[in-house]
Amino acid sequence: MTAYERRITKISAFIKKKLPLGFQPQFALTLGSGGLGDIANSFKLVTDPIPYSQIPRFITTSVEGHKGNFLAGYIAEVPVIGFQGRKHFYELGGQPDLVNSLQEITLPVQVAHQLGARIYFATNAAGALNLRYKPGDIMIISSHFGLFFPNPLQGPVVFNAKRFIPQNNAYGQRLRLLLHKASSKIKMHQHVHEGVYAAVPGPTYEARAESQALRKLGIDAVGMSTVPEIIVATSLGMETIGLSLITNVIASDGTNATSHEEVMRTLSNPKTRKRINRLLETFFHLYSPPLPK
Repeated sequence: MTAYERRITKISAFIKKKLPLGFQPQFALTLGSGGLGDIANSFKLVTDPIPYSQIPRFITTSVEGHKGNFLAGYIAEVPVIGFQGRKHFYELGGQPDLVNSLQEITLPVQVAHQLGARIYFATNAAGALNLRYKPGDIMIISSHFGLFFPNPLQGPVVFNAKRFIPQNNAYGQRLRLLLHKASSKIKMHQHVHEGVYAAVPGPTYEARAESQALRKLGIDAVGMSTVPEIIVATSLGMETIGLSLITNVIASDGTNATSHEEVMRTLSNPKTRKRINRLLETFFHLYSPPLPK
């Protein structure tokens, strides 16, 4: 067992001791920036939130809006574990090396799998390149463009995970259709789209030429996370799904650069917070696990 595998095992064992006997999560839900963390209010908790700082050798968060808590409980009777905040690649800057940096930012996925979760659900804040989108809208991720990141499966194989794993079906149709059904049920479908998400390392926002190039590549929204997590989750055999909360729309000529303050304003908007919470609550109300094969 490698040092990284031992670290995952010890963290998982520590968390398991905090959970009620018999609690078996189906979903692992990563709550991204700002208002996305409010989804935590939908949890019927089975234990008190555990600050990341109290979990030995777990990740730390340093970005505004990422509270840094581990959650466990039920959303509409579905057992879920939640990570209220993530570590970004730009926070590490590739230090001490690329393999260790990517292992660090995907550590929660590894822990979620060890805890028994079999579906990984990522949420993030993203800027829209698709001009049909508006701030406060939600994009269901249909595919991703992650070539700007080093691949997180480079380096030693972790727990015999698959290394050569296709990504063409990373965001499963079953769960995407259920999100659409949830949006229609609460009459929110005009604010919910489906599109391609691109992950860039950050922390700078896109230059004009970069925005124009991404749009020509068919990218609908761009952010600074999620793709490495999804790749690792699929390598572990987890079903995956993702949502982007649109915080700003990049003009057709790419000249309207955003700011962290603009992003946080959208995320703190009460209508935006209510919209994402209602969609996810309805999704979990509608969810029923597939029958055993």
